[in-house]
Amino acid sequence: MCQSSPRMRGLRAFLLLLALFLAAGSAGASPLCDGEGGRCSLSNGFYFAETPLGWNGRDPLPVLVHFHGFREIAADVIAREDLREIAGRLGFALVVPQGEGQTWSHPGSPSQLRDDVAFAESLLADLRQRLPLDENRLWASGFSQGASMVWAIACARPGLFRFHLPVSGAFWRPEPESCPAGLRAIRHIHGLGDVTFPLEGRPVRGGKFHQGRIRHAIDLARKLGACRPAEEDVSTTLGALSCRRATGCERGAYLDFCLHAGGHDFDPSWLEDAFGLLTEISRASAHGR
Repeated sequence: MCQSSPRMRGLRAFLLLLALFLAAGSAGASPLCDGEGGRCSLSNGFYFAETPLGWNGRDPLPVLVHFHGFREIAADVIAREDLREIAGRLGFALVVPQGEGQTWSHPGSPSQLRDDVAFAESLLADLRQRLPLDENRLWASGFSQGASMVWAIACARPGLFRFHLPVSGAFWRPEPESCPAGLRAIRHIHGLGDVTFPLEGRPVRGGKFHQGRIRHAIDLARKLGACRPAEEDVSTTLGALSCRRATGCERGAYLDFCLHAGGHDFDPSWLEDAFGLLTEISRASAHGR
């Protein structure tokens, strides 16, 4: 049997330490709760949450609450390395609640298993007991049915989150014609080729339920934010996204409508630009703009 040289053994030890370091860095987060698999339990449901490595445990922490899509499992979503890498690198806590029945019970939804707006409120109340939140950078994203949940929260409780990023989903019929306290900061992303939740919506379960129109949601946000007509929007390009940003909105209101050439999809990289936008909005608010 050949014996390795001290130099070779030292190199192997270095490579092992490097591998362990990279493995820890790739996770980029620490579980918030000590339940099974990092589960945080509430009286009306549960969620998973991770805080970024390097956080000192004292400074107010930006938080993203991400609402998963239909039939997705929160534990699988928070385990995604691409999501965890972005959250860890940018320094925000990642929170993924579990929908009852692996879906969400918003107005018009085929499932009405619990009051999910109340669930979102109880989740944030629990987070505030566990973490010092950066309230100006508390935001929500959602995909598909989760995006419908984000729109529902934005309409029913516009002050619950500072910024909303719904992707590939919106209201279901009957579509709201107004929201009690308005609609605030929203960036909606949708695929032109989406056939699961088309821009015009579609009937579900033989027409018993019907997805809403994306344009209706955007127009409602424009009206409630007192933004200028669509003809005065500013066009921007963000990678694969072609966006139209509303202008002249009242203080605190913000509206981006972004389209891409693909279908029913969620690209985690969209979170990165949205977090930068959220930070800009937070700074502008702090300076009274």
